[in-house]
Amino acid sequence: MKNIFAIMLCLATLSCKAQTNTQKKNILFIAVDDLKPLLSNYGHSEMITPNFDRLAKMGMTFTNAYVQYAVCGPSRASVMTGTYPDITKVWDLHTDFRKSAPDLVSMPEYLISQGYETTAIGKIYHKPSAAPGHDGKSWSIPWIQPDNFDPKYGDPMFEFYQNPETKKEMQALIDQATSKGLNRGKLRSYVFDRIKPSTEDVDVSDEAYLDGLYTEEALRKLDILMKGDKPWFLGVGYQKPHLPFIAPKKYWDLYDEDKIELAKFQELAEGTPEFAYHSFGELRAFSDIPDSLKIGDKIPEAKQRHLIHGYMACTSYIDAQLGKLLDALEARGILENTVIVLWGDHGWHLGDHTEWCKHSNFEQATRIPFMFAGPGVAKNQTSHNPVNLLDTFPTLFDLAGVPISDQAEGISLVPLLDDDPATTVNQDAAFHQYRRGPRMGYGIRTDRYRYTLWLDHNYRSFKPYKEDYIVGEEFYDYEKDPLETKNHVKEPEYQKEVQKLKAELLKHLAKIGQDANKIKNNKTNIKG
Repeated sequence: MKNIFAIMLCLATLSCKAQTNTQKKNILFIAVDDLKPLLSNYGHSEMITPNFDRLAKMGMTFTNAYVQYAVCGPSRASVMTGTYPDITKVWDLHTDFRKSAPDLVSMPEYLISQGYETTAIGKIYHKPSAAPGHDGKSWSIPWIQPDNFDPKYGDPMFEFYQNPETKKEMQALIDQATSKGLNRGKLRSYVFDRIKPSTEDVDVSDEAYLDGLYTEEALRKLDILMKGDKPWFLGVGYQKPHLPFIAPKKYWDLYDEDKIELAKFQELAEGTPEFAYHSFGELRAFSDIPDSLKIGDKIPEAKQRHLIHGYMACTSYIDAQLGKLLDALEARGILENTVIVLWGDHGWHLGDHTEWCKHSNFEQATRIPFMFAGPGVAKNQTSHNPVNLLDTFPTLFDLAGVPISDQAEGISLVPLLDDDPATTVNQDAAFHQYRRGPRMGYGIRTDRYRYTLWLDHNYRSFKPYKEDYIVGEEFYDYEKDPLETKNHVKEPEYQKEVQKLKAELLKHLAKIGQDANKIKNNKTNIKG
């Protein structure tokens, strides 16, 4: 009888375990604006980011992950729908995919149909307008913008600035603008045309700025979700290290500005078309940066060093917020049933090629940190396989036990998330694009090379392709020339590889064009 009872108990235990393993997992979705892989777990020992190290030890770090478009709006529309920019038709900061591609379903919206509770805090999309509440269709629990700033310091000016002197000067300008009868929109421009610092270093708490509030609100939402009986999706979108580089003084104090290294290659690459570059208008919009700078001009070295210092401080500020989230999961005992993904929406130039900001097809703009942890992910693993940011949701769905949406164009990276090097995925390249006026530059990045094809006449992958549209090509070898100092596209020794990557890129564009036309004609089960 004892043996029979033991067998029955064993079978019951196995049954419970099997049931637990098939239950849908929770998802913590962490987006960080403008974050490049300038992190200690990506080999940058100068960075003080212990919580990124902590997350890396919990799971997988992808070292060759790339966005599909290196600016917020298109990148976020792409990852949040699981489709390429030529599907969302979002190629700028103003277009809302709900208007440009109304047949698309957001991935959190799809999760609601799969029995999930979904909610978010902070910047997940880039200011969508068609649905209220930061794309309200995505959330079963409404998104809100917290404004309970630390009362010791008061509300920051324009949600950015806490420096008392800056606030005083800005308030005087607001009073001037008000006396002139300027409306709210023109009032902001009136102030920023006169004072808009690119950095701020003052001794305040984390909660004096928005990102500190996002963490507090995330923990409040987490407790609400845990009281429910559904699996949940919680999005947390941090805004730093986006400009302006503002973080509490304690994070600036982590770094010695005099010891900060500048970009090694501060020239335009030999043979690269000038239209591949930009004159970093986003940074020049700040009042302490000369607006006269053009493509190829360098910012003075002291200012470069200070800007890099600010970027590093902001990154460490976000690292501290990440630590609070991980502490909360651990304290609540839900780490084992929560899949975590962390990603940057694009990289950031810090003086390389004389470039700043993003807005390019170069390595520093397109490469991002991309990390997974939780059930189904082996601990302390690194993968060098080229992957796309839009692989995010197929991977999350696979890990969480959710059927993959028919709409998602990426692939599940789950075969790479174990500790067996023999398991692989059928993907050896990542794809991206960036527009310069009527020209679109489409790129393919393998583990060693990048090929970019520039096509004129407002070409998109859903339009007929013509060789006559080609106005430029780029080819870089990251094994021999990691800083992209020369465009090798015309060199004889690379012609075989150039033609191979061009063919792969055109094949990819044809596939995206077909998908775009299928969606347009409603011939696919877009809702999954």
